[in-house]
Amino acid sequence: MSQPPDQPDPYARVVHRFATAGKLAAARMMLNWDAQTNMPRGGAWARGEQMAALTEVSAELIGGDGVDDELSEAEELAARLEPDERADLKEMRRTWVHAAAVPKALQAAKARMSQELQAIWTRAKPENDFKSFAAPFDELLKVQREIAAAKAEALGTSPYGALMDEYDPGVGERLVDPIFAELAQALPPLIAEVLERQAGWPDPIPYPPSPIARQTELSHRLAIAVGHDPEQFRIDAAPHPFSVPHSPGDVRFTTRYDEDDVRFSIMATLHEAGHAMYEANLPRAFAFRPGGMARGMSVHESQSLSLEMMAGRSREFLEHLAPLMAEVLGGDPEPYSARNVLNATRRLDDDFIRVNADELSYPLHVILRYRIEKALLSGDLKVADLPGVWDDMFEKMFGRRPPSLAKGCLQDIHWAAGYIGYFPNYAMGALLAAQLFERANAEDPAIRPALARGDFGPYFTWARSRVHARASLVGFDQLVTEATGQPLSADAFMRHVRRRYLEEPAP
Repeated sequence: MSQPPDQPDPYARVVHRFATAGKLAAARMMLNWDAQTNMPRGGAWARGEQMAALTEVSAELIGGDGVDDELSEAEELAARLEPDERADLKEMRRTWVHAAAVPKALQAAKARMSQELQAIWTRAKPENDFKSFAAPFDELLKVQREIAAAKAEALGTSPYGALMDEYDPGVGERLVDPIFAELAQALPPLIAEVLERQAGWPDPIPYPPSPIARQTELSHRLAIAVGHDPEQFRIDAAPHPFSVPHSPGDVRFTTRYDEDDVRFSIMATLHEAGHAMYEANLPRAFAFRPGGMARGMSVHESQSLSLEMMAGRSREFLEHLAPLMAEVLGGDPEPYSARNVLNATRRLDDDFIRVNADELSYPLHVILRYRIEKALLSGDLKVADLPGVWDDMFEKMFGRRPPSLAKGCLQDIHWAAGYIGYFPNYAMGALLAAQLFERANAEDPAIRPALARGDFGPYFTWARSRVHARASLVGFDQLVTEATGQPLSADAFMRHVRRRYLEEPAP
């Protein structure tokens, strides 16, 4: 509960301070949503100034003079607090360390530059125009290096590790590096084995072109099936799908539509609906406060991938989805037979785009980005050399070379948005999704039969108490171990993909 700043209770004072900053962050995210969905292209400069102003005020609130002393006063009385309040206070301290480490002007500069660069990226990607992107990205990287260095000194970690901690506390290089090494070694031969098996399958019947209006209806039907209240959500289109955090009761997420392939909107909608379900189920009593935020991006990604990959691509749900597609999309029903939908969905891809990738290839896309952005941050890789290095690494990992920059180093918006240290969560979240889903099904055998009816309720009932309601009131390791019975590893993911792609019957 937020109280006026003149309250004598030290904890109440810091709660008000950090909750106010959280509300400003929520407003900033809503402005970003508008920038990606409705804002005219010419508005990028003004929007950058607005975002910079909000960032500067937020930074002063949680990292300015006197905040350290206020936190210390509250910490001296922590024994009087309830356990969740102590956890909230601990998260405030972690948030303060990040905010206080970096000068406000530097944070505002990053917000301003990233907003402008996202607008440049939106045009540069379809035009394969790396030249217009490169120079401002190089300038943004210089600011990002200063931020990383300042945070590394405050946290006592590497610069890249400090940026990871901002997005994913508890998921550092020490955890990521050995897991990524294991995946990089294990997945290519497994992919080859699955491709050999699938070579004997009949070719799937291509889905016919689908009008955007019908895809939009299908997206809304899926969001409601997932569990979203039609009075509390909206879906829009964006070049790169995302969901808006920190907005309880006003759930906004985006998808993308391709008239020639409805799979994109289906999987993007399920993915973002999963993110949005996590946000919608966070504890309202701690809304906008550090302890009430999601427990880092790997946990967030586990909730989107639990929905999109684990449940959404299960045989049970696909057999429900097929007739729904036929009903909403219309036309020849043959491509929407359960057998064909399963065949099309289970096929390993030969694409170049991360967000389109199959489950086995997906972590490799993330590992490529992880290695590249670490080199960019350190300065070992120059921005001018990025396209060639990307293409060479992609060819080595996947055996094919991107045909364009839009399908290569310009495909994702994250670097334009200044999200360095963010990408590892996409693969770590996939591993956690498998580990959570495995445990959920072991504890509740009703989950899979419910998916055959298009009912995600049993899974979210299981996840709500073990993941959503815990927010950031426990650490990453504790959340994972208590929810699944063991620390995070690649074991459950490898069991899952072997079972789904090598052991389940062919379509």
